[in-house]
Amino acid sequence: MNQTAAFGEATLRATDRLDVTGGVRWYRFDEDRTQFFDGIFGNDDNGKTLVSNPGTTKANGVAPRVIASFKASDALTLNAQVAKGFRLGGINDPLNVPLCTQTDLATFSGRNSWQDEKAWNYEVGAKSRLADGKVSLNVSAYTMDITDLQLTVTAGSCSSRLVFNVPKAVSRGAEVELDAVPNEHVALSLSGTFNDSKLRSTLTSTNAQGAVAVVSGISSGNRLPSVPRVQGAAALTLRRPMLASQGFVTGSVQHVGSRYTQIDDLAAGFGAVDLNSFGKNTIGGPLTQSTFRFDPLLPAYTLVNLRAGLTRPAWDLAVYVNNVGDTRALLALDRERGTRARVGYLTNQARTVGVSLGFRR
Repeated sequence: MNQTAAFGEATLRATDRLDVTGGVRWYRFDEDRTQFFDGIFGNDDNGKTLVSNPGTTKANGVAPRVIASFKASDALTLNAQVAKGFRLGGINDPLNVPLCTQTDLATFSGRNSWQDEKAWNYEVGAKSRLADGKVSLNVSAYTMDITDLQLTVTAGSCSSRLVFNVPKAVSRGAEVELDAVPNEHVALSLSGTFNDSKLRSTLTSTNAQGAVAVVSGISSGNRLPSVPRVQGAAALTLRRPMLASQGFVTGSVQHVGSRYTQIDDLAAGFGAVDLNSFGKNTIGGPLTQSTFRFDPLLPAYTLVNLRAGLTRPAWDLAVYVNNVGDTRALLALDRERGTRARVGYLTNQARTVGVSLGFRR
């Protein structure tokens, strides 16, 4: 692997209130890799021969950035930014051909590598100080146009995981942050994010009978995976002198909206597992049902944490309760062999009560 890059940036003070910053990054990336596979699904002679899978990927380009910052007053600064970003391509694992149906083999074969992902980001925002500097308020809004978006999919019956490039996607949103310290005893922080991220392209495949189907939920208008539409957080800290120390109580709340784990969670029919897909080799029979159903949309969740203690120059002592409500948050969908072998949810830590003691020199 060889990677070369150069970056430069300069700031022009156009007026006493306006600064303009321009920068550019040039990059070049070359990778040659040979992957070795073995086992009964490794496309070899029943696991008797070690199989090598060579691959190569190359990328080069220029990523510019321009930032304008206008100081409207001592308490208000306005910002605007245009920037191009990128994410390097890579080499896919080979398909587990012995597992593939003919339809899936035709759909997912020939994708030995994936290309660079590129994005143009346009952002405006404001940073302000209120109440004689005791309150700060920051807001921003952005839109991002993405080309060759890299998405991980499970290759159907082939079980392999591949990275696809989707020609177009868009992400738009807004963020707000507020921090307030009205006096030495109280500190408050609030933040919130809204994001609307969608595909703008559809990938299809055609089977031997001429039927056209959408590949792995990659359809224009579908939400991007792992991106909640709404997120928010809040924290409040109260401090008071106590027992020759500084006593404190902190409470925090985190809210995360609904989201999907992978793009193929949005595929038609996903969420239903045929328990007889392995035929006579099904483990655990006789079965009481032929289909297992689940919801791939991860629901929103809210977590609350509390912490209280004493602080001195040389040490601090605190008791804490994390996940006060013992909320069971579904963080991601866990699957193996495209849900044929295993499907379940990854969850958060249950309610946890503890004591912490720290020393400083």
